[in-house]
Amino acid sequence: MQLIPGIAYQPSAGERGTGDLYLPAAVDRAPLALFIHGGGWNSQDKSSFAGVAEFLCGLGFAVFNINYRLLSAGPWPLCGDDCLCAAEFLLHGSCAHLDRIDRSRLLVVGGSAGGHLALMTGLRLPREHVSAIVSISGVADITLFPQQAEARRQFFGGIPTAAEMRSAQPVELVRQDQPPVLLTHYRNDPVVPCTAAEHFAARTRAAGAEVEFYRYDCDTPDEGHSIWIPGSSPHRLFPDIEAAIARFLRTRLK
Repeated sequence: MQLIPGIAYQPSAGERGTGDLYLPAAVDRAPLALFIHGGGWNSQDKSSFAGVAEFLCGLGFAVFNINYRLLSAGPWPLCGDDCLCAAEFLLHGSCAHLDRIDRSRLLVVGGSAGGHLALMTGLRLPREHVSAIVSISGVADITLFPQQAEARRQFFGGIPTAAEMRSAQPVELVRQDQPPVLLTHYRNDPVVPCTAAEHFAARTRAAGAEVEFYRYDCDTPDEGHSIWIPGSSPHRLFPDIEAAIARFLRTRLK
């Protein structure tokens, strides 16, 4: 694996408009993945989920692990627009490091708030440019999170209108011809209710689209999503979560 840090996909955003590119050993025509970190849309950075980027690279993907502007810089849709900008950079931007990569389609992956952004990004891109979407403990139904009025005002920059709520709602983008989606979620997640993923999965199946839902229990739960192996550095997902993702990608992206 080769790491190329700090590639600017949106120079005007400074450090928050950069990403780290992980290249697999077999780089020629390697599939391309966009990874989006979590942190409640208002904390953390690309280093927080670097272990997931390494895992995806180990599966043979070239992975662009990005920063994006947080809520402290501006409310929705700023963070979502940054993720779309990163996707457009990967698909069409000038970058010599990507010359040998298959840039025709993207796998879009994110965790927690990044799972929400992965769904919003992958479902808003042209279908022919997205191979699949993976949401790890993601906010798949924003009406269930954030639940506190103050957090919701921060996300939207005020009390949201119905139209503003719909603009950030992944289930509003569900359609029959969408890319296949994998949702992974701890059954008793205290941060993002598992029902958020359940609602998205039910809506997707009702539309006749393809969705896989991996719900799991955890013997060593934490105060968050219970996704990380305790003591791992960089953080690595529990083996069963990695196995579910690898299986999904093998069967969907032959």
